[in-house]
Amino acid sequence: MHAGIEMESMKERLEKICFLPPPMDTPWVGAPAEDRSLKVDRVDGKQVPLKLPLFWYDPPWSEVAIDSADAIAAAVARLGVLVSALRSDLASADEEPELHGGNSSETIGVQTQVAEELPRMIPYRPERYGLSDRDFDGAAVVDVRLAMRRNSTGRFAFTPKEIGRWEATQAGAPLAGGGWVPAASFPPDVDGLSKLEGKLKQLRLLAENAAVFVSIAPHRLNEELPAVLSCQPDGVILRLNELDLSSLELAHCVKQTRVMMDQQQCEHLPLWVVPGEISSTDAAKLMALGANAVAIDSWCQELVDEVRDAQQSAASNSGYTSLAAPKTQEWVDWVEYELSRHIERFDGLTHAMVYQPSADRLATLSAQWASKLSIPILDVPFDPGS
Repeated sequence: MHAGIEMESMKERLEKICFLPPPMDTPWVGAPAEDRSLKVDRVDGKQVPLKLPLFWYDPPWSEVAIDSADAIAAAVARLGVLVSALRSDLASADEEPELHGGNSSETIGVQTQVAEELPRMIPYRPERYGLSDRDFDGAAVVDVRLAMRRNSTGRFAFTPKEIGRWEATQAGAPLAGGGWVPAASFPPDVDGLSKLEGKLKQLRLLAENAAVFVSIAPHRLNEELPAVLSCQPDGVILRLNELDLSSLELAHCVKQTRVMMDQQQCEHLPLWVVPGEISSTDAAKLMALGANAVAIDSWCQELVDEVRDAQQSAASNSGYTSLAAPKTQEWVDWVEYELSRHIERFDGLTHAMVYQPSADRLATLSAQWASKLSIPILDVPFDPGS
């Protein structure tokens, strides 16, 4: 392990909600066989299997060296987390990323798992920078990203580093120079939402074994969600991280979005949410509120931060040496340790929920939260406000 490197305990956002245990007189039964996998149904009847209801939605691949980006992506995906990446995010044009099925001779102790496809999502941006036809091979999900993307500077644009990574033509030769490149809001070959259904059909042909999702921002949800649902996606990704939501607003938005989808006769359609910074307990609570999968970008960002800082630090030889050369068993073990404890906590909480009907899984001491979320208030002999 790397001395001094450990994910900090994450602050819980939904602490006002608690998980209800079964009633005291509930008969004991053996735990059902634990199966963390899920299946996404395409509109054409095909099923797409996934290992976990967790995904890494928007990794900042350009923040780290390209070989480190590939190592991080593969290590996270090996834990069963669906990882969003293009080939050009993780390797030059003449190389094969490990996430996409490549195998580096430097990789230690993981060769036996290479034959197994790692769970991967294609970020299908309207501008299609860095996208190649080979990205569709073996993908589990195609994420059609509608609405403009705002970066950390506030611009609706991509950085020179991102464009340089995506448009590089050979190993070690990213494009030099350049400035901010404006982001588009809609695929150029789609006139509007009325024509989106045809685009989704086209993508299903290109990625014949992948589910095709549409991700949307929450700003005009009442108007845009029904329009997207009418185009028959295989699922919806709600980017709630784009709003500065309070804890109650986050929980309520997930709950109400699920209700809206059910009212549109889309009860079967998966709702995936990108909530921003959350704990493993929060992720399980969002599942209980109606999400079918949850983005864990805040957990994975810790890995990117450590590698980026190590690569930029002159002190890289004092405890960070292996981070500068990531394809080692020690590095893989570190990634698994940092993420697996959060995943295990999430697993345990979601597994425990199978004992109870959905209406009996959550409760709160707050009358306001109970009213907003339609969950029971705990029956306790004291004033919760005291």
